[in-house]
Amino acid sequence: MRHAAVRTLTTVALASSLVGLTAGPASADRWWGADRSADVRQSSYSPDPPPCGTFSAVTTPQDASTDIVGLSVRHEGDTVELRAHLRNLTGWGDRWVSFEIQTDRRPYSVDITRNPARDSEDLWLMDASDVPSPPDECGSYATINFGVPCEGMTADASSRDDHVSVVIPRSCLGSPRWVEVGLRSSRTVGDRYRFDTWRRPEIDPTPTNSLLGPLGPRVRHSR
Repeated sequence: MRHAAVRTLTTVALASSLVGLTAGPASADRWWGADRSADVRQSSYSPDPPPCGTFSAVTTPQDASTDIVGLSVRHEGDTVELRAHLRNLTGWGDRWVSFEIQTDRRPYSVDITRNPARDSEDLWLMDASDVPSPPDECGSYATINFGVPCEGMTADASSRDDHVSVVIPRSCLGSPRWVEVGLRSSRTVGDRYRFDTWRRPEIDPTPTNSLLGPLGPRVRHSR
């Protein structure tokens, strides 16, 4: 079955300022970058005034389960392993974790929409090379990503170690020479949307068309 995902983003709802963090240098095949804790954002929407309504956003420092504290990449052997480190992964609930992967060939994304230990079908590798539509009058735009078949891709979530990880065969990504990775953690609480995005400590000197946010440095394959 070929999956297709339509991503609709509202620039006002997802905008947030850069925050400080420490990012470690990339080795030949591994990299780790920390992210400031207690910076989860919560947005809510009101239909007034029409036609666009109003988005409001506040910081929710108490939400440790959505809070990203680190992103790590291992690019060695025949796989690429991506790991989202969270402050306190106490449960899954209505959450999803999205990794964005830029390679020397094309961009991809990986969406984990449920606990991978229980719902292995909710793990998608997507071709993210589609160009977003122009923003409408309310600042929203959409992009369509199609699924990429990937036999052997696995995901895991650990409440004990507070991480969500995915292991992707390099062949599914075209056996890239290097990868750059971004990360977003999201969940819904009632009618409110909470999210956290991993961020670089400095402005990226080579901007990308990333839809998630900043990407980490290039992590090259060791061979």
